[in-house]
Amino acid sequence: MKIIRDTGLMFRRKMMETFRNPIYIIMRLLTPVLYLTLFSPLLSKLTNIPSFSSGNVMNNFVPGLLVIESFMSGLFVGYDIIDEVRNGVIERFRVTPTSRFALLAGRVLHDLVNMLVIVIIFVLLAIPFGFKLHIGGDLLLLVILSLVLITTSAFGNALGMILKSEDRLSPIVQGINLPILLLSGMLLPMELAPKWLQNIAHINPAYYAVEASRLLASGHIFEAKVGEAFLFLIPLTILTFSWATRVFNKAIA
Repeated sequence: MKIIRDTGLMFRRKMMETFRNPIYIIMRLLTPVLYLTLFSPLLSKLTNIPSFSSGNVMNNFVPGLLVIESFMSGLFVGYDIIDEVRNGVIERFRVTPTSRFALLAGRVLHDLVNMLVIVIIFVLLAIPFGFKLHIGGDLLLLVILSLVLITTSAFGNALGMILKSEDRLSPIVQGINLPILLLSGMLLPMELAPKWLQNIAHINPAYYAVEASRLLASGHIFEAKVGEAFLFLIPLTILTFSWATRVFNKAIA
């Protein structure tokens, strides 16, 4: 099919850009490594606190970092597309028969592959720190992370296409990023927060991803919170990607 071929071509183009700039992947790996080496030792004192019972501290901490990685990998991609708009790359696509859906899908697929590679490497690095693998749960965890990435990447690309300026994009992205991170329980479980803060967290899509990720990383596949995450994230992903596709169709008409 033409859409599949065009998506593959866009994906290949973006991957070639990544291969020409490997420092990008190295720097993205450096952040979670710093969290593991400099922050995880602080968690050894939390084994007597609910949600951090003995033996599962890293299985609570690492999934939150994985959600951070998937969330931020997609949210900030708008800066890249703004650069392409400024350099006339997007304008040249107007005169090509390339599918507008594929222009977005290829970019999102590129972001997804990069994220999955980094997440897998990060999980392997976390094992010596005490992270325990549960294959079935970890595979479903990758699905959760993929939904988060697809949603944020589609949103970030569409936002960059609309705003066409880093000065306008930056305050919006930062304004979204901080409250979502703080209200998701990515670093520390929201069970440690006061009740009013826990109630506010339920309007945050990243909260459901984090809660499900922690359960899956501990091998608890058939928990209600895992089902809630999928019920919340799948429609959100579809709606966001559909909206982003319409933005691309309009911008590259």
